[in-house]
Amino acid sequence: MDDLIARQRNPAHQMTPKGRAIEEESFRLVDLEAGPHGFSQLEWPIVRRMIHATADFEFKNLTRFSPGAVEAGLRAIQAGARILVDARMIACGLNPERLALFGNEVVELLSHPEVVARAKASGGTRAEAAVAYAAEGGLLEGSLVGVGNAPTFLLALAERVRQGARPALVLGMPVGFVNVEEAKRALMEAPVPWIVTEGRKGGSTLVVAALHALIRLAADGGVDTSQEARGG
Repeated sequence: MDDLIARQRNPAHQMTPKGRAIEEESFRLVDLEAGPHGFSQLEWPIVRRMIHATADFEFKNLTRFSPGAVEAGLRAIQAGARILVDARMIACGLNPERLALFGNEVVELLSHPEVVARAKASGGTRAEAAVAYAAEGGLLEGSLVGVGNAPTFLLALAERVRQGARPALVLGMPVGFVNVEEAKRALMEAPVPWIVTEGRKGGSTLVVAALHALIRLAADGGVDTSQEARGG
């Protein structure tokens, strides 16, 4: 039984030895190529997994953290907080077994019938309607919010935060050309913990990677126990 519990607490336990070796070698190569950086011991595992997921080292320079953002995210995950996302792609990309570690439920509202109806009636976007629906239903409070697709979602969320909504952590990583940079700046000026990829780059893949890294850190008690972090 103790062995079962230990394996359940280890998000990598489903991996084969060969698969684990490949992942560890990938992280080693990311560390080697990335070189020196100014991220903390809690921040770097998140950035490293984002680079690993995209093979794009620009995220070393584009990723920003508000003070205490990772700690806020870890507390929320360990408390079983809801994860509210702006795209079904994020929901599909999150590993159910990892989510089960702390009982984190993933909620995607853009396809909810009420949200679709509101958007059609108002002439706005489904993303804006989803934020309004979530705020009115109290779904934002204490949640982790992952935004990898819709800048209008992030703009509406930042406004709700200014009005008093209090998510535990917002991952602001939408990708695109229209209102993307404005939305990220709005989040960074809002009174809420955040992790942001500056500029036009972002995407659902990055949100999934960052959330998986946070869950791994939460399972390890806030310590990155990978071989590279141990200097192995």
